Amino acid sequence: MVNGTPLSLHNSFMEATGPLIVTDVNAVINDAQRFKTYSFGALMGGDRGMKKMVGGGTEMRFETFFETGSRTRFHQPGAQQEWAQPQKLLHGRSHMRYLITDMAWTLQAVMQNEKLRYGSESQRFQEYANLKRHYEQVMWTDKWDFMENHMWSEPDFNEMESAAGGEFGKWYSIAAFINEYTNGLYNTGGGAGTAWTTIHGLDPSSTVQGQNRFQQATSVYSNEVISNGQLPATTTILGAFEKMWKKVHFERPPTMQEYFSDPSYNNQQIFCSPEGQTAYTMICRAFQDMYVIETRQDPAYPMPAFNFIPVKYVDALTSATLYPNNTTVASATDNIAEGTQATGNRQGPRYYWINSNYLYPCFHEDMFFARQKIREAFNDPDTFVMPVRTWGNFKCVSRMRQGLIRPSGNLYSGLYS
Repeated sequence: MVNGTPLSLHNSFMEATGPLIVTDVNAVINDAQRFKTYSFGALMGGDRGMKKMVGGGTEMRFETFFETGSRTRFHQPGAQQEWAQPQKLLHGRSHMRYLITDMAWTLQAVMQNEKLRYGSESQRFQEYANLKRHYEQVMWTDKWDFMENHMWSEPDFNEMESAAGGEFGKWYSIAAFINEYTNGLYNTGGGAGTAWTTIHGLDPSSTVQGQNRFQQATSVYSNEVISNGQLPATTTILGAFEKMWKKVHFERPPTMQEYFSDPSYNNQQIFCSPEGQTAYTMICRAFQDMYVIETRQDPAYPMPAFNFIPVKYVDALTSATLYPNNTTVASATDNIAEGTQATGNRQGPRYYWINSNYLYPCFHEDMFFARQKIREAFNDPDTFVMPVRTWGNFKCVSRMRQGLIRPSGNLYSGLYS
């Protein structure tokens, strides 16, 4: 029997033939994506989020009031009245912050990669990928990952709250508005970092003009669900959800509704870590004696929700260090992730109830993911750069319509192993 010759040793074939590329030049696989979901996108749009487009001004303000002055009263006919004009209007404020990314390329690399422009049947080369499009792919992936990661980063008072903006001037993160610290003032007490004293310029620890009502809602669960018999308990995640629903649900009276803020929750979402969604999904599944899909063969519980509010998982929340490492906040020395046991016993999923009618990003209308003019690099005529700018900030105009559910002990440790 005569042995064959590997095709790779057929020199004429190897010289005349190149590799077969199975991906389109515009379909480079993106495995650089750090996060499987993008809650920043869910908050700024989609079916539940919203954003506001704004323009100029020295700062971004919102008007609010927390007290009425208690002027309504009963009286007898003919009783002399004393009139008053309560002065209760306040404002919160935040500052425009500036985000930039860029895409740079060399003239030679891009021009000599453009097959449609420079290739022909008589003069041809192999274009594995559209290089300029790939540079954009890298840039936009980096920008979205950066924003998603920042949204769940530790709040920094100097960078976020102060007018000067510290070294960089950063957007608010979600935990600046919703957290486990006293009065929701991050890093209050202890030595974990610079303590917040105001949020949007308002002091939720002060009773002056009712500023202490600028507070988030909080519910606590203290038991895992490991059997059906525990499900009715009010101390489980399900019980905490029920309590939270009542805390953040508002209704308008039947008359003069135009003077009351929008109570609808069609822009409400619940964000948690993947472990938190798993814990809630297991609860939803536990009472069933049959699977939910019509064929009754699929144990998945797709798109979990509570009272039609979607429960969405956020990759960044597994490792986000947002929680004091001691249940006695004044003794906290650092912030830890939800899967780490805190001194005094606190570990487990957190659930952020966010109403996007009142917590949303604001963007400058002319600097919303804005591609800027392409320019030559200084002293290098072969290199070009395109900056992309986004100006804006996060705002929370009503904290009482936002909520946080947290554990009171070391719970669901098996989810993090």
